[in-house]
Amino acid sequence: MEIAFKKVNKEGFDFSLTCGKINFFGKVYQKSPILVLLKAKLEGELEHKCDRCAEDICLIVDEQIEMLISDGAYKTTKTDKFIIQDTLAVIEVYDGLINFNEILQSEIELYKSDYHYCTTCESQ
Repeated sequence: MEIAFKKVNKEGFDFSLTCGKINFFGKVYQKSPILVLLKAKLEGELEHKCDRCAEDICLIVDEQIEMLISDGAYKTTKTDKFIIQDTLAVIEVYDGLINFNEILQSEIELYKSDYHYCTTCESQ
């Protein structure tokens, strides 16, 4: 699912996608001509391997996501009144399109990159 960066307005644009047993839904809002704020939720189940013993485990995902999307290279200035927090992640897009499928895949891989243990390994 893609939307043109120019089509996102201050009232926002709702989106919703599914990848396997993972749901990704939320809204994007225009914060400036070159910045969009994404507020979303990632929830569902994700198959994974225990990072210690490699047993199959099912991760229960329930994550709030908030990030900025920049149309082109992102540069901050002291007068940039649209910065929500210094800690927000920023995705730069260069083709004028916000690709929600790519954001979803990126967030899934980010979640999986943490250490996840089965119940046996957690108690050791």
